[in-house]
Amino acid sequence: MKIIQTSDLHLSSKKPERIKALENIISMAIEQKVELVLISGDLFDSDEQADVLRPTLRNVLSSLPFTIIAIPGNHDMGSYRSDLNFGNSIKIMTSNPFEITDHEDTRLISVPYSNQNFNDLVFDLKNEIDKSRINILMLHCTLDIPYLGEEEYGQEERQAYLPVNSRVLGDLGFDYIMSGHFHSRVVENHITDKSVFIYSGSPVSVTRKEQGRRRVTLLDTNKAKDKRLSFLELDSFYYDRIEINFYPGKEDKLLKELKSRLASFTGHDVCLEIRPGGFISMGEKDLGKEISKVIDSSGFESGRLEISEEYRDIKSVLEDPLYKAFKENLNNIKSNDQDLREKIDEMVIMQFSKLNTLK
Repeated sequence: MKIIQTSDLHLSSKKPERIKALENIISMAIEQKVELVLISGDLFDSDEQADVLRPTLRNVLSSLPFTIIAIPGNHDMGSYRSDLNFGNSIKIMTSNPFEITDHEDTRLISVPYSNQNFNDLVFDLKNEIDKSRINILMLHCTLDIPYLGEEEYGQEERQAYLPVNSRVLGDLGFDYIMSGHFHSRVVENHITDKSVFIYSGSPVSVTRKEQGRRRVTLLDTNKAKDKRLSFLELDSFYYDRIEINFYPGKEDKLLKELKSRLASFTGHDVCLEIRPGGFISMGEKDLGKEISKVIDSSGFESGRLEISEEYRDIKSVLEDPLYKAFKENLNNIKSNDQDLREKIDEMVIMQFSKLNTLK
């Protein structure tokens, strides 16, 4: 069977792009002919928003050719009473400590978010493994992933919501642990030879920390184990960044690069931060005008662009006798590695520039 997994839509009546992302996922699920769509928590941004949006979603989440199974997350754990109707195609798994559903060759165990100790569930979860099926555990949790960069965590994600240890998860024996709560990007972590832990990332940028095209997880259980997992790009809203480091004498080349990179976002539902930095041999005002021309010709709405111009005019450095002597010696070094020459040159320019600011 084919399964799409996502999480953390944080639906809000004030953020129509998030509802549009849900519709994008539904369209993709229809196109991929999936049997299940899993939402690993935080479908709604708050209990209040779940109440406001329920009548709207009832139409969106009804009469679909697949079943949606969702669990509450820390944002919407109080949103789902048994007498509420969110649509006839979605099932919210709210029974504690977990619910089990079997689908063709797959067993899904759904753990709704709550203020419980995950270690208290370990014995019971392990006993529910069906060795004749592919076993999936759906969570909304904080995993101990030390290799993620500090900048990738939002304030909320740093808080230990249902903290889970990867060693404990690996001992359970699930084939796939499909989790929500971490927004920034897809994380595919092979915690054992058997078990794969997946954060799908949010399918729509909720904050600026969620950079780049958003994706969902696709699991095809009919394929060989090493080919079951893939990640599909959505057409949903996202934030992204273009960083251009200028280099003396290469301003025109880098302006062309900026134009090309802007063109690659044509037709995307994106807000861009543009950071032109580095060092230039032309006037700062002149370069600013050239950058404005490139941006104006790109066709981007002004409200979709944020520019932080951090480049510096270093004519005084280029004319410094000591720098000229260094540059001559650098050019006399026998090496075919032009990139290395430029990196060394850039480092020296940076140090000369710092010294000039101290004078």
